[in-house]
Amino acid sequence: MSVASRRAVSAVAHRPTVTVGVALPFFDHQMDYEDIVRFATTAESSGFDGIWLVDHLVAGPTQQFGQIWYDGPTLLAGLAQLVPRVTLGTDVLIVPYRHPVVAAKVLATLDVVSGGRLVVGVGCGYLESEFETLGANYRDRGAVTDEYLQVWRSVWTEGPAEFAGDYVSLAEAEMGPRPVQHPHPPILVGGNSAPALRRAARYGDGWHPLGLSPYDYGRAAARLQTLTDQMGRPQPTLSYSGNMGAISAKPVESPDRPRLSGSVDQILDDVGQLRDQGVVNFVFRPGGADFTVDEVLDQVRTIGAEVVPRVAQR
Repeated sequence: MSVASRRAVSAVAHRPTVTVGVALPFFDHQMDYEDIVRFATTAESSGFDGIWLVDHLVAGPTQQFGQIWYDGPTLLAGLAQLVPRVTLGTDVLIVPYRHPVVAAKVLATLDVVSGGRLVVGVGCGYLESEFETLGANYRDRGAVTDEYLQVWRSVWTEGPAEFAGDYVSLAEAEMGPRPVQHPHPPILVGGNSAPALRRAARYGDGWHPLGLSPYDYGRAAARLQTLTDQMGRPQPTLSYSGNMGAISAKPVESPDRPRLSGSVDQILDDVGQLRDQGVVNFVFRPGGADFTVDEVLDQVRTIGAEVVPRVAQR
């Protein structure tokens, strides 16, 4: 197994190894392909363990989102050849947007071409307008997500791919290619809600919420442990995605400071508190809508130099 493959597995295999990833920026002025390549190669050379990306398809021109959205798995497949030493993660892939057989084949292909480096963060989505444009089921998106995750596993594992549910039925012979990772790429369930916790307990290899305080994370993780105990499943690996923010020379005094942002000491304090709750995988989201590409790259280099080497020591 390659070094990159071992990292992909260690991030979700209930080991104490701590991994640190960084999410690609996603505002229109940051989305030229050449800039995405610069970001990915800078992240790898700066010591990050993984590159992650947000998933939208037609979010549209709102205050928060722009109009340029690459297809995530396709983009990661291209980047896989340019950054051969890092994991490739989705932060998170919206499961109801894609037919489950198509998604399962795309993700298996990505795992193959990357040499087993895929980590699939998943969510059920929240933008009703995006569901409408895609013809996806917004009202039942949670139940659809649960079914689709089961279909993915049926497609990925050996033997006939069979499933009968309320939204999809499948009765096929084996459907290759198999993912490199056995039995399949790790699935990290995103979301902070009670249904998301139940989904993580039942279907997830890990839990990957966004922006929780360490206190709220700990309470939710305890609930997740109770649910997995009741289901007779192992505790999912605990992961954490930070809201967008910046590393700064001075401490940020605002109570609204996003976690994993502020001064180096503040960030490391956040990491330490989250490590106390069992978190072993961190995803930084540096920058924001008002950052130039070069400013985001400077953030990546600074986090890589001043934070990443010290995270594993926490």
